[in-house]
Amino acid sequence: MSEAKAEAAPKSKKNILLIIVAAVLVLILILGGALAFFLLKSPAEGNAEEATAEAAAHGEEKKKEKKKEKKADEHAKPVFAKLQDQPFTVNLSGEAESVLQVEIMVELAEEADKERITSVQPKILDAVNRLLRAKTLEEVKTPQGQEELARQIREKINAILEVEAKDEGVLSVNFTKYFYQ
Repeated sequence: MSEAKAEAAPKSKKNILLIIVAAVLVLILILGGALAFFLLKSPAEGNAEEATAEAAAHGEEKKKEKKKEKKADEHAKPVFAKLQDQPFTVNLSGEAESVLQVEIMVELAEEADKERITSVQPKILDAVNRLLRAKTLEEVKTPQGQEELARQIREKINAILEVEAKDEGVLSVNFTKYFYQ
């Protein structure tokens, strides 16, 4: 009887060890399957809100990166562009004999804005010419009038460029030649 117990004890230990090994293997298979499911799951299989939130987060990251680049470039040298090769020469409104001749350089937020200005240059030149022709001699003679004219030109160009923020597109308008008569 005692020999039977002695033989039964190693068999039950073997069975318990086999059960533990089988349970560990089943557990590893379940965890591996779950991990593979979550890692290989495509965004299309997820809900639309998750995909939208992920896309929005990605867009925010790009904006933040762009702002960081701009801050880093703040200490870089400024970018200037001449609106046209020849100075603008227009007859002013009001008195028949009054003329304004200006050469305009614009300060740009980034080098890529030069290409944007070139691509819509006819629209910009037309808008600036119309604005200059609408001014009177009294308006363009004073420093305040010149500042106002520069501000209006900046707004017109940025509207054509569809600029949304103040630190994009044309940052300032500079008259390198300013003659009125």
